[in-house]
Amino acid sequence: MKNRIKFFGLIALFNLAANYAHPVTPTYFKQLHLDNSMFGLAFSVMSLGIFLASPFWGKVTGYINSKTAMAIGSIGYAFAQFLFAIGHVPSVILIGRLIAGLACGAFFVGALNYIVNLSEDGERGSNLTFNATVQTVASAIGYFIGGTIGDKNVYVALTVQVIQLTLVGLAYYFLLDEDANHKQQASFKQILAQSNPFERFLDGKLFMTKQFALLFATSTLLYLGYTAFDQTFNYYLKDVFNLRSSFNGIFKGAIGLISLTVNTTIGIYAMKHTKVKRTFIVVLLGLTTMMTCMLFSGSLAMYIGFSVVFYGFYSLSSPILQNLVTNEAKDETRNIVLGFYQSTQSLGQIFGAYVAGVIYNFSVQAPFYLAAGSFLLAVIICILYSQKTVRN
Repeated sequence: MKNRIKFFGLIALFNLAANYAHPVTPTYFKQLHLDNSMFGLAFSVMSLGIFLASPFWGKVTGYINSKTAMAIGSIGYAFAQFLFAIGHVPSVILIGRLIAGLACGAFFVGALNYIVNLSEDGERGSNLTFNATVQTVASAIGYFIGGTIGDKNVYVALTVQVIQLTLVGLAYYFLLDEDANHKQQASFKQILAQSNPFERFLDGKLFMTKQFALLFATSTLLYLGYTAFDQTFNYYLKDVFNLRSSFNGIFKGAIGLISLTVNTTIGIYAMKHTKVKRTFIVVLLGLTTMMTCMLFSGSLAMYIGFSVVFYGFYSLSSPILQNLVTNEAKDETRNIVLGFYQSTQSLGQIFGAYVAGVIYNFSVQAPFYLAAGSFLLAVIICILYSQKTVRN
């Protein structure tokens, strides 16, 4: 890949900026005196935007340069965050969140296509791995920067984010090379007709087995439980413990680096030297146990300690689940299977965030019970999967 350093430098700058707002969002919502359910509803709407947009941009990048999709995504995200910053009423904030999801779909699909199209066969895997690593590290640092700035002024963090995302979007368009995946021709109406996100569920009839059904049920429950916890966690620290934005930023920044370390050590060992399906059950049990411990923790220190271990277990769960899904698939249907898997992940995030926000108004602990129940049910289903399959 030409301009590899330039490309990954811009990836880092995008992921830095994309995370400036996360640690200050709970403070922002509290300052506006919005309903407690807003934290869940906002993330749910953004996840819905990603779910709806990803198939569309997957088609569009067959007709335009991938760098153009990345530029549109970055600048679109900047506009979404501008609406988020000036929208002091729920309707405008949610419109901003929806646009943010649509823009993220453009950016992430464009970035993956750019790497695939411009990488040599021998370097494609390493470039994809390096891309994931850069995103993880940059997101963690961005969380820390956003929380630190947000302690001074929430609007400064949002302003810096909007400016940086805009500049990065322009840099993508003017500084990167064109790829060769834009020679097809189609009308906008034809692209829309081929981009129905719900078709991925209909594609399930091409490969669905009992084993896949159990795996996808586990996937939906995993992401539902994690999203319910993660989105509530940020708001809970501000609402219940009244912690500063900088604590959110420092904590999540540290978690990002811890997760990276866990994945590159324990994760790699587990993939190579253990029975993956059994390891996955242990990981899900770990998530369930840590969530239960948090529910009954007697102090903030214990709560934070259990949550650190929880995030460590979660960092292992996604790559292991992806490995199980990929190995269960046949070569001729693998792309469809992975698309279906992404859809179950999106659905879990949409409903996890939405339900968590709604039930938080009834009890601040309710989303954590929802998460614990989801993980426990995922354990049971994964045990059934393990008993039914002999692969892995």
